[in-house]
Amino acid sequence: MADELKDADGPSLVSKRQFNFNTIAALLFIALAIGLFLVIPYQIDKPLIQISGGNSDLPAELFPQIIAAAFLILGIWFAITSFSLDQENGLRQLDKEAVTNVLVTLAMMAVYVPLMVNLGFVVGSAIMVFAMSTYFGNRNYLIGIALSIVMPMLMFVTFRRVLLVELPPFPVDIYPLTNWSLI
Repeated sequence: MADELKDADGPSLVSKRQFNFNTIAALLFIALAIGLFLVIPYQIDKPLIQISGGNSDLPAELFPQIIAAAFLILGIWFAITSFSLDQENGLRQLDKEAVTNVLVTLAMMAVYVPLMVNLGFVVGSAIMVFAMSTYFGNRNYLIGIALSIVMPMLMFVTFRRVLLVELPPFPVDIYPLTNWSLI
């Protein structure tokens, strides 16, 4: 079958299959899926407590591997359909301000990780939220300070109390001060 079909006037009815931006993104998804699938068994520990009431012995790696397999299937589907997509690469049309905003955000996220680990989730998140909101145009500093403290505290309590997820504690929570801390 020919790559192009032409009607009587000569214009193409089916565009020529081409390697494009979407194909590269699809190949990255496929590589991510394969990498995740290979790494998962080494990154997930066996659970200390078996919660199942029956004889179900589902391995801890099962659900992350299902997600990795879904990434792989969607990546393959995206790669196949990407050849028929005729779409411009919008990244080439970004101006300097958009690129600068993305780079500043990436830098702030890179600084956020050591802040969160060393100062705790709430303090690190408060600094990051205030810095990002100020950079992106917030000029009401009182509201910025209030929100940057209240929102991480609410998230901390929600994750610790409701979802039972461990987050880096406040520096003062290293000692068992349970009367007033958010543990």
